[in-house]
Amino acid sequence: MATLERGYSITLLPPVPGVRARSFLAGSEDEDRLLFFDAPGYHPKVIAQSPGGYISIAALIRGDRRYVIATTEFKPGFNAAPASLRLYPLDGQENPPSHPIVDLPYTHRIAVHRHQGRDYLLASTLCAAKSHKDDWGQPGGIHLAEIPEDLAQPWRMRQIVTGLNKNHGMDFARLGRSGQPGYLLSAMEGLFFMPLPANHDGAWPLEQISAEETSDAVAFDWDGDGEPEVFSISPFHGHVLSVHRRTAAGWTRAVIDDDLAFGHIVWAGELLGAPALLAGSRRGRREMRLYRPDGRGGVHPAYALIDEGIGPSQMNVVAHDAHSASLYVAAHGCNEVRIYEFAA
Repeated sequence: MATLERGYSITLLPPVPGVRARSFLAGSEDEDRLLFFDAPGYHPKVIAQSPGGYISIAALIRGDRRYVIATTEFKPGFNAAPASLRLYPLDGQENPPSHPIVDLPYTHRIAVHRHQGRDYLLASTLCAAKSHKDDWGQPGGIHLAEIPEDLAQPWRMRQIVTGLNKNHGMDFARLGRSGQPGYLLSAMEGLFFMPLPANHDGAWPLEQISAEETSDAVAFDWDGDGEPEVFSISPFHGHVLSVHRRTAAGWTRAVIDDDLAFGHIVWAGELLGAPALLAGSRRGRREMRLYRPDGRGGVHPAYALIDEGIGPSQMNVVAHDAHSASLYVAAHGCNEVRIYEFAA
C-alpha cells in the first residue's frame, strides 16, 4: 500500500455498514510519516511528517468527525523520554494542525474504549524514566484519562497501575465464560489481566496469569469450550510462543514453539472458518506464521508460512466471512504497509 521507513504501528477505523474495505492508519517509529488510508481508494494521505516516533495509534470517532491519537517521539533504542500524545483530525487537508494531549515519557501503547457512554484513553509506559538504555529500575504502568466532550479541553490523566517494566503489550480481551472485558498487560513482571471496573474512577485490580516475563498476548476460545485461552510471546521480544489455560487450580502454560526470532506480535481468532493463530518475528527470517488446531483442542506445532522477510511489528485481521479475510500489516522489516487478502 505504501513505503514507510521503519513502519511500526497500524490500526483500523470502525467498520462502515455495508462496506467491506476498512479505513486504517500506519505510522513510522523513526523519522517517517503518519499515514491515513481511507477506504475504498486507499490513496495514502499524510497526517503528519514530524516529529516521528508514531509507535502507537488509536482511532477516535466523534459524531461524523474522525481523529487519530498518536504516540509521538518514541524513537528506536528506547529513545522516548520526550514522548507525548497528540490528537490529529483525519477529515480535511494533509498535515493538519494537531492538538497536544499530554507529555508522557516512554508511552508504548495506547487504546481508546467506550464505557457507559463515555470515551476513555488508556496509555501504557515501558518505564517512568531511564538513566541509560538498559535501565529498568524505574517502572512504568498504565495511565487513564476520560476523553472530554470538548477535545480542546485538558485531558486529565492519572496512573491506575504502577510497578510495570517493559510493558510491551496492552491488548483488549474478554476472559472467562462471562466474557469479562479488559486488557492483557505483558511486562517484565509477568502477564496480567486488567478487567474493566464498573467505576473507572476507582481502583483497577489485576489478575496475574503468568509470572514469566511477557512481550505480547491475545485471548481467544481456541477449543470452543466457552473459556478463552491466552496466547503469548515471551520473554520481552522473545522466542517462546505459549498458550495459557485457566483451570480450577489456576492458570497453566504450555509451549507451542520456542524458535521465534525477536517475536513481536501475536493474534488469534477465526480465519477462513477455523481457529487460527498468527505469530510475527522481526529477526531471523522475519516471518509471519499461521498455526491451526491439532484436532485435540490444542495447537498443531507444524505451521504454514504466510510470508517472510517482512518483520511484522503490528497487524489487524478482519474476517469478512468463512471464505475471506484481510490482514493489515506494518511490515517493519521491509519498510512497507501491506494488506494480505485470504480466500478459501
